[in-house]
Amino acid sequence: MPRAACLAAALLSVLATTAAAQRRAEISCGSPGDREVRKVSFSGNKTHTDYALERGIATTSSTIWRRTIGVGQSYCLDSLAVVEDSARLDYYYRRTGFPDVQVSYLIKTLGAGRVGVEFAIVEGTPMVMDSVNFAWDPTVQVPDSARYLDDLPLEVGDRFDVAVVQATRDTIRRRLANRGYPQAEILRDFEQRVAEHKASVTYKIYPGPRSWIGEIIIPTPIPSPGQSSRIDTDRVRATLGVSEGDLYNESALERAKRGLFLTEAFRFVTIDTLHTPGKPDSLIDLTVSLAEAQLLALRASVGWANLDCLRAGVNYTNYNFLGLRRLDLNTRVSKVGTSSPTEWAESLCTSELLNDEVSDTLNYYVGGTISQAALFGLSIVPSLSVYSERRSEFKAYLRETPIGVIASVQQGIGTQLPMTWSYQLEYGRTAAQPAFFCAVFNVCETEVRERLQRLTRSAAVGWAATRSRVASIVNPSSGSVVRLDLRHASPAVGATRDASFNRATFDATSYHQALGGALVLRLRAGTVLGTRLNLTGTPTFIPLQERLYAGGPNSVRGFRQNEMGPAIYVPVGFAEVAIPGDDTLQYWRADPDLVGERTVPTGGDNVIVANAELRLRSAAYPELLQFAVFVDAGQVWNRGRAGTGVNFADVQVTPGVGIRLFTPVGPIRVDVGYNPYRRSSGPAYVTDNTGINLICVSPGNTLRVRVAEPGVPAHQVDEGDCPATYAPRYGKSFWNRLTFQFSIGQPF
Repeated sequence: MPRAACLAAALLSVLATTAAAQRRAEISCGSPGDREVRKVSFSGNKTHTDYALERGIATTSSTIWRRTIGVGQSYCLDSLAVVEDSARLDYYYRRTGFPDVQVSYLIKTLGAGRVGVEFAIVEGTPMVMDSVNFAWDPTVQVPDSARYLDDLPLEVGDRFDVAVVQATRDTIRRRLANRGYPQAEILRDFEQRVAEHKASVTYKIYPGPRSWIGEIIIPTPIPSPGQSSRIDTDRVRATLGVSEGDLYNESALERAKRGLFLTEAFRFVTIDTLHTPGKPDSLIDLTVSLAEAQLLALRASVGWANLDCLRAGVNYTNYNFLGLRRLDLNTRVSKVGTSSPTEWAESLCTSELLNDEVSDTLNYYVGGTISQAALFGLSIVPSLSVYSERRSEFKAYLRETPIGVIASVQQGIGTQLPMTWSYQLEYGRTAAQPAFFCAVFNVCETEVRERLQRLTRSAAVGWAATRSRVASIVNPSSGSVVRLDLRHASPAVGATRDASFNRATFDATSYHQALGGALVLRLRAGTVLGTRLNLTGTPTFIPLQERLYAGGPNSVRGFRQNEMGPAIYVPVGFAEVAIPGDDTLQYWRADPDLVGERTVPTGGDNVIVANAELRLRSAAYPELLQFAVFVDAGQVWNRGRAGTGVNFADVQVTPGVGIRLFTPVGPIRVDVGYNPYRRSSGPAYVTDNTGINLICVSPGNTLRVRVAEPGVPAHQVDEGDCPATYAPRYGKSFWNRLTFQFSIGQPF
């Protein structure tokens, strides 16, 4: 570069300080003659967003609250800062490949003591890379050197950007350091031909000697205050994931450090590298320094909820059980005060809960989990859980599991494709109202229903893999996440024939920068096949917990949680229609326009959900607020019932808007979806006063009911399917079609 250009670049570099603290410069309002900045805008910028440019300058407009209601921080004009901001923008554009850029500013009067600042940018013709060259040190032979240069951030034809040039250098160095070259040095030299708007870059690569891990030194960990060290360094060595004699790998050392820290047994972990005098340059020794954390923890919680009444839990954790293994003991209880044997606090619970037959006994969970930090280094992380539980869903079902076991193994932690293998074995039973069994499991016969409610054995093997290529987990703006989850249950893995299934779900999300924000596209699809890989639509039994659902804050947001797709209804009333000629027989039919109902989503064995969401930072407080515009589509099908097979013409679309408030616990999210559809029609059922006999009350049904006699409950005397003719009332006003969703975290 010419000397004059170098001096100019150096001067601009001094001016172009972009620290966040300086972004809102010390420009306080209050001195006589101060003019408040009400607006900062940019024009002509096509390559860089307003948000990106605003973060790099000092001039800042007063907060939106100050501008609207007069409360909040105000910022005033500093003429020198505006001049420096022009230089900062000029410098930024030149570093990103615009040598002809022109930046000017205009200060507009917006009223008494108020101004707006506009930066006008003429980007000019961008500078393009016409050659990218690599020169290897001829004194060092690097096997298969071409693989280090595949898929780099910078390619011929790209716009010249100093940051990308540097990122390419760092990528090559990182790849070499991960394959045994810790001393690799990459020099880069670029030439800009301004008149031609062309640039070229040359990387000179000096790999240095190939190196292996020498001695691994692990001093006794620093104990917690007031305690002695209790962690065996041999266990640390076995957990480390790297061994003496391994080829040097920088990423492996980072994974080892992260793996030790994630055991939660240490307050800090450092791994230092050093060359020991007298040893060959090809050997690098490691020193692992550790400080122990509190190794025992006891937590307790107490709460109250509408459908749980009083609930409580206790958790005990030992982070150094049997030598750097983690032991978790958990116990939880709910429905305390309404369930046997704790009916003493009935006044605290909803009266509906007191009358629910599946909520009359205490819910509980007792379990223990032991997990090992690593097996065979960091490549495999196993865990084993044993538990017993009783869980009920209000007026739906009861699941009792006297004993259950879950064994899982995580493989490839820290790699691009981590996988989880699992095996779950349970001995338990599921009880539910007859209506629920009939509509959800397609089991309406009393004999078969009773068989399914007996204690049985269920078992499933699972495999899941996730490929994540996003830089930020909390709020990604580029990259993708793909997950595949497979589960299988059959007698071959220990399940009974009645609890056999094959389940597959696929979830893919991609993130793209668009319109100054992020465009997020997501597709989720899943299927469950019954015992014999049933594809014909013949009813099969699918375990309740394995069925597929859609609707809710992380799915199709125009529907409430799980309420998209098939459902059954339990009306709160029905009409008795006399049958001429026989006073002992009636038709029972419910009119959805006259009675209310409780919706019981049944889920299905096929689901598809597609989402498109545009996330935009707020003009005011962009680091705290984000707005979203979205369109969700999806449907749930159930091959097990007539007329409900997979038909993509049934896919329903719900648009909406949302807002996110970023907090230390994650984004607090409010979404509003617009749903123009009627709820799905379905069968309607009630049970007699014994809770045993199932009676169809769908409109227009022709299933006769025997009228109750003294000592004899009412029952349905005709066999046949209950027609899916119950269509809940449909609110036609705009406000009735809105569905509000509240949650924490981005939807996907």
